Amino acid sequence: MKSFFDIDPMAQSFINRRELLTAGSLLATAGIFSQAAIGGGHRGGKRVFLSPEQQLDLEQSNELLVNNFMRDYSTRDVNVLADYMHDDIIYQISEGQPEVVGIEDYKQRNGAMFAGLEKVDWQVLRSFAIGQLVINDRIDDFYPYVDSKVPRMRFRVAGYFLIVDNKIKVWRDFGYPGAKQLIEPAPRS
Repeated sequence: MKSFFDIDPMAQSFINRRELLTAGSLLATAGIFSQAAIGGGHRGGKRVFLSPEQQLDLEQSNELLVNNFMRDYSTRDVNVLADYMHDDIIYQISEGQPEVVGIEDYKQRNGAMFAGLEKVDWQVLRSFAIGQLVINDRIDDFYPYVDSKVPRMRFRVAGYFLIVDNKIKVWRDFGYPGAKQLIEPAPRS
């Protein structure tokens, strides 16, 4: 297959769709690399360079922060959980759901749910960090009180967390492909 740079503009009077897409991809990639060369891929502010050891420490710290947050979900206390989050957190419970923006919105939406739960048990199956990102694979179990308006729920999710200044800035959960999710009414007396 010819690349964009192999096309002789004098020998061809037109470019087919595939060649056009290839050319567009190459130009976009070149633009990204030139931006990275000019600004090192950094957007404004003071640049900080970390040694490999510092980068590893940062990643381990970010992963520990998220794992502790997962553990503390069992407290069902929005104020405890809010300590892990930026004031302007962006949270999305699952793809397609509206974003919850800001710590007060998070507290309001989750406080009522927590009041109807007897127990929350989240199990992190695996997690890893790359720079500011932490991704985990987990099972979230929610156990409501008898006669609660909150349903019994169990979800297998992939969580995405962006850590900024040692706080969770963005949190998005994605349903695990092929996993059976559970939502059923709370037990009745």
